[in-house]
Amino acid sequence: MRGGMKRGSEPECSLSVGIVVPVYNESATLDYYLSRLYEVSRGRCPVVVVDGGSSDESRTIARRFFHTETVSLPNRGAQLNHGASCLTTDVLLFLHADSELPPGFDYYVRKALVEEGVVGGCFRLEFDRPHPLLKAYTWFTRFPPRFFHFGDQGFFVRNDVFRKMGGFAPLPFLEDVEFLKRLKKRGKFATVSAGIRTSARRFIQGGIVRQQLTNILLVALFEVGVAAQRVARVYPHVR
Repeated sequence: MRGGMKRGSEPECSLSVGIVVPVYNESATLDYYLSRLYEVSRGRCPVVVVDGGSSDESRTIARRFFHTETVSLPNRGAQLNHGASCLTTDVLLFLHADSELPPGFDYYVRKALVEEGVVGGCFRLEFDRPHPLLKAYTWFTRFPPRFFHFGDQGFFVRNDVFRKMGGFAPLPFLEDVEFLKRLKKRGKFATVSAGIRTSARRFIQGGIVRQQLTNILLVALFEVGVAAQRVARVYPHVR
């Protein structure tokens, strides 16, 4: 259900939404994805791009579209926190640099947060490749288990809740999994009906089944207490 917003059905919620996009050496595809984000966010939501010290043209490209900040290290947790500190909106939406929000994305965010007790949520996942195995995987992203919810689904959270949580842990890896674990202790986490379309490049390059099994293993190791830094050293190809 991509872009299926019903006109005239805006939820009774005036929450403002701001978007944070972490970037590191994404120049090959960044112009396309930021142009898409510019189209759907223009006049609706402020956007902050946070570059992690790219050695390519990522910062130059980002500045053509949005306000761009730079941090000294490519640490996505720290990048997300820095971007969040630049925004005063009621809601923060964290978007990967190779993902596309659906038209009317803010409608779905507001609709989810109207429900009492909901502190945040995410979109259902879609891929930019029509492969049967990828479609099977995305079907599971409508369900709550953490093994199927990652940052490429566009996590959104109430700003006040984010501040109380202390933001993301400054981890080089699995910052989204750690954040979601803490967020769910604060209240309900919603998965909206609209899909966010993300690049399937990691799955295509590493093998679809192998990549998904790797993702599950990584989360399982993290859940039983293996440090994110250690997991990143063992599986450096996943970033």
